[in-house]
Order: sequence, then C-alpha cells, then structure tokens
Amino acid sequence: MTAPLLAAALLVVLSHALPSWPGVRPALIARLGRPGFIALHSLGSLLTLALFVTAYRAADGGEFLFTPPPWAAPLVAAVMPLVFVLLIARVTTRFGALDAPNPPRGIFRVSRCPGSLGLLLWALAHLNATGDGRRVVLFVTMAAIALFAIVKNDLVLNRSAAGRAFRAETHRLPWPGPVGGWAVALGEIGWARLAGGLLAYGAMLAAHPHLFGVDPLYWLG
Repeated sequence: MTAPLLAAALLVVLSHALPSWPGVRPALIARLGRPGFIALHSLGSLLTLALFVTAYRAADGGEFLFTPPPWAAPLVAAVMPLVFVLLIARVTTRFGALDAPNPPRGIFRVSRCPGSLGLLLWALAHLNATGDGRRVVLFVTMAAIALFAIVKNDLVLNRSAAGRAFRAETHRLPWPGPVGGWAVALGEIGWARLAGGLLAYGAMLAAHPHLFGVDPLYWLG
C-alpha cells in the first residue's frame, strides 16, 4: 500500500462530499446552472475515480492488517442479495427532491436511504472479508462515501417542512413502521424489483471470478 493510493482515496471522498455539501451545491448551481454543475461534478468524480483505479492497480496488496474470520465470506454471500434489492429498488422508485420528497413508498418504507445503505452494507461486508491494506483502503473509502451521503441527506431533509415530515415517517435502518408494515412495503416494491435484485446478484456471482479473480462461493468447497 502506498501514499498515492491513500491520496487518491481522499480525493474520491472529497469529490463526492464537497460539491454536495449543504450550501455548496445550491451556490454552485446558481453560479454554473444545473447542467454546468452536473457536468463539473461528473467530470470531477470520473477523474478522481480514474486516479484511484490507477493508484489501486499500481499499489501492492500490502501487509494484512487483520485476518478475516471464517464466517466473513458466507456473510458477504448472505448480505449481497439484500444489497442488490436495495439498489435496484432505489433506482426504480421515485424519491423526489431532498427539500420536497415524495410520500414514503416502497423501499422508502423500509429505509429512507436505501441506496446509501446498500453501498454501506456492501463495503462493510467486503471489508470484513478482506484484510490486506489495499482492499481495506478501497472498502473504507466506499463506506465513508455512503456514511457521508446518509448524514448529508438527513441534514438537507431537516431544512424543509416536507423533509422533516419525511424523516419523521421513515427510518435509516430497515424498519416497517410507522408508515406501513412489511406487507405494504413489499407489495409496493413488487416482485419485479425483488426478482431483478436476485437476478443481478446471480449475474455478479457468475461474473465475479472473471472480474475480480475471486469466487464468492469458494468457501462451499
């Protein structure tokens, strides 16, 4: 593990945090316009991601910082179907704006931050199953981005009456109340989203050894 990798990881986090921080984002949109802000934010994110990938590939694995427990890999396999369902349900369910969110529906009855929660679960589960310095940096970086998004979105929601009402009716972590039970939430999520998440998980299981050189189910023998 080298200093360039740590520097690139910090830049990745900052490229997500600084432009979207409450107060900074509206100021940039007012100055650049929404298309200009999106273009600048996208370019910055892509550049820092490219730097991180380059630094990651150039760095060696480094010393193991900890030894993963034997149950770590099975835990990843158990958690990832939920991660894919959270992500697919999030991108296919309209949220609205942070200052004017839609009434909680579907996956937002389960968690008001399903996308960030899915990313956080992915990062923490994989972090627990690794241990070498290079991958620890990778998954800690992704976890930091997810945690920042959860905290930042709550701060923005708290600035408007509609946002505060949305917060009062929802939870960060999966919980069926107070805006409806699990049956209501699952009914609104629908079988198509659940099936899509499971299909995406199956595709990743098949592609993972070719993309990352690790069979997620190696522990089955």
